Amino acid sequence: MTKVNEFAASTSGNMTVPPESEVGARRYRVISGCVECASDLTALRRVPGVRDVRVLSATGTLVVEASKTLDDDVLLRTANASGLVLEPEHAIGTDKSAAQATKRSRWWLRPEMILLEIAAVLLIFVESFGCYAQYESVAEIFAYACVAVGIIYPARTAVMMLKAKRVSINVLLVVAVIGALALDRATEAACVVVIFSLGVVLESYVADRARKSIQKLMDLSPAMAERFASDGTVEQVEVEQLKVGDVVLVRPSSRLPTDGTVVQGASWIDASAITGESMPVEVEPGAEVYGGTLNGHAALRIQVAKPFEDTVLARVIKEVEEAQQNRGQAQRFADKFATIYTPIMIALAVLMAAFGPQVFDISYTDALYRALVVLIVSCSCSLVLSVPVSVVSAVARAARDGVLIKGGAYLEQLSKLEAVAFDKTGTLTLGRPTLLQVHALDSLDENELLTLSAAVEAGATHPIAEAIVRAARDRGITVTPASDVEVIPGVGAQSVVDGAMVVVGRVGDLSSNPAAQAALDAVEDAGGTPVAVTVDGHLVGLLGVADELRPESVTALKSLRQVGITHTTMLTGDRERVARAIANRVGIESVRAQLMPDEKSTAVASIKQSGITAMVGDGVNDAPALATADVAIVMGAAGTDVALEMADVALMADDLNKLPYAVALARRASRVIAQNIALSLAVILFLVISAVSGRFTLTQGVLINEAWALVIIANGLRLLRLHSSLRAAGSITSSASKVSSVATAKPAAATGGSAAAEDDCGCGTQSSVLPLSQIESLKVQSVSGSDGGCGCGPGCGTQEPETVLPAQVTVEADSCSADGGCGCSSVSVNSTATSDRRV
Repeated sequence: MTKVNEFAASTSGNMTVPPESEVGARRYRVISGCVECASDLTALRRVPGVRDVRVLSATGTLVVEASKTLDDDVLLRTANASGLVLEPEHAIGTDKSAAQATKRSRWWLRPEMILLEIAAVLLIFVESFGCYAQYESVAEIFAYACVAVGIIYPARTAVMMLKAKRVSINVLLVVAVIGALALDRATEAACVVVIFSLGVVLESYVADRARKSIQKLMDLSPAMAERFASDGTVEQVEVEQLKVGDVVLVRPSSRLPTDGTVVQGASWIDASAITGESMPVEVEPGAEVYGGTLNGHAALRIQVAKPFEDTVLARVIKEVEEAQQNRGQAQRFADKFATIYTPIMIALAVLMAAFGPQVFDISYTDALYRALVVLIVSCSCSLVLSVPVSVVSAVARAARDGVLIKGGAYLEQLSKLEAVAFDKTGTLTLGRPTLLQVHALDSLDENELLTLSAAVEAGATHPIAEAIVRAARDRGITVTPASDVEVIPGVGAQSVVDGAMVVVGRVGDLSSNPAAQAALDAVEDAGGTPVAVTVDGHLVGLLGVADELRPESVTALKSLRQVGITHTTMLTGDRERVARAIANRVGIESVRAQLMPDEKSTAVASIKQSGITAMVGDGVNDAPALATADVAIVMGAAGTDVALEMADVALMADDLNKLPYAVALARRASRVIAQNIALSLAVILFLVISAVSGRFTLTQGVLINEAWALVIIANGLRLLRLHSSLRAAGSITSSASKVSSVATAKPAAATGGSAAAEDDCGCGTQSSVLPLSQIESLKVQSVSGSDGGCGCGPGCGTQEPETVLPAQVTVEADSCSADGGCGCSSVSVNSTATSDRRV
């Protein structure tokens, strides 16, 4: 045992800390109790064998690190004695037992709810008999009974708080109720108990809306997987039991159980749950796929690439759950305010009771009553809960749209963003060279020049050579590779073609050739790299090759300016002239070229002097610059573990349009949080002043207090909706029109009967890409009829239309879904262009 552990054991009575190897993490879902109150966890931390207890308030979950031999019942009983009702939570995505499901569905049968229901019924009798003077004594009896039943759980929590030397809202409630009874106001005491307890339940329900939005991520991964055994049979196993190298079967229209590589089959994959992409992607053998994504119309065999806990979905869920740990200034203000607010209210109530008669010329009884009203109106969670709920709502909304924001601190920084620095290669460009220009300088035409160049480059492996060959084939040129191609490093490639020596490579001095010099200037002005083509030493043409610009780069930069980004910079190791040409095309203001990785970091540090700065990169060689920036934003984080780890904000897909969306969401969240703080402080001030001046009764005070708390918390929940401004900023489709199922039309109709020929595993015949004629016919079918033929009625016609690009197929789902929509959203999938996209 280490010295630290020995010290911990010696300072905690008989508590022993187990060695690291014997410790396991257990997850418990909080059924009832105050998740936000850290002192509720004191008793759990003192259980022998417990090393640490953490609260994941975003999902209402407790994580207990304890000895593997420690019985769950011990922890559950200890938590229950502290006012927390817990239930063990299985691994992400696993099914709960029927008993647990029944328990959750019958929430009204929980002990605290039963007592509240009884107290509410008794309050009805109080109000009914109180209307008649002759039954006032009966009403008073019912009032005392109502208080006795309804105060049990608040009093239990208040005692626990006092033992922990903390004054909480429940303590204030109990004091106020005791004072009301002492003043012979039993009816008001009963009203306060019931209304306060009902308000707590409603606040918990409203706050759970944000938690449920995150818990939906957990349900994306199936609990079981179909794994191929050594004898070729298929067996059902839990997803946690899958090992790297196992091959699993994924049936049509089912979710993938884990990350892996397709080894057999071809289908469409809806990756919107992970990357936020609304358009499905075609996958075939060799394609990387992610757990939690939805398979299309054909079965797939997938080789497991990672343990379940290391999958992209599991890591995203973990990051979102722990996002509350990175608190922004607004959250820290709310927490600090809560620590000083309650003692101030108690002091004000004491002053009111002591000096109220002299200041307001009232009796001591009235002064004591006003003091109780001050206590009861101060029993508000609005400020404490409104900021965390807003942050969780914004983080959950972003995660659903393929943007991972790792906490309130980064959300706050995004909202204040003034400058953005971009890496060029892989961020603004695709990192794949493409042929931009062809300049024939002799009697050859462009196609003849390309034919010669491609014949030589077909035998080379350089990315520029691949771009030239690809361009020739795209023009319909038959490429016949030359024999005995010689690759000269730093120069190019050469070979004999039709009896002449053809060299494709570096450009020499062209000052004596005006036509060639003009062609060179044109290539470099366009941001391309010049490639010379010579035949027997005579220059016959120049080719311009450049890194292919991302198609969304221009719109993303334009959207960034619209959301208020005032300064953009490109950081690249490329040449100044090439970098400026690309910057001009996408609309970037300044360029810093020919930079080494450490020099990029220095450049980001200088940009930060002008304001909050984000660095956007692909996570490959941008680590120093990303670490220097105020916000590290990594693109394509779903594809690399390193990128997901180093990012403060991760764009799960290679889509720059998600960047302005993230900034717009952060700024909207900042406005909502500011509204909540301002409203909370204003309401607190209004209620306290009104209570001191005697304008409220106890009942009126608690009613107004709880109503405003619900309004403020509900305001934070607005961030769960996809606002129209966010949809415009990031080209995000609404959840109603997002892809909910991929190519779920009948397999026989979609694949020309291939589904019928499949064996029990579904992989007997690989699915093929739809012919263009079938695509066009499917287009016609998809738009005919008011409901797409799914039988869901005209409600489908109210969804927002999707723009279908040329050579894309729009297929309607063949059945209603349970995802909150009718399941008839348009599914736009590219029949050819997406074949080489990374999922």
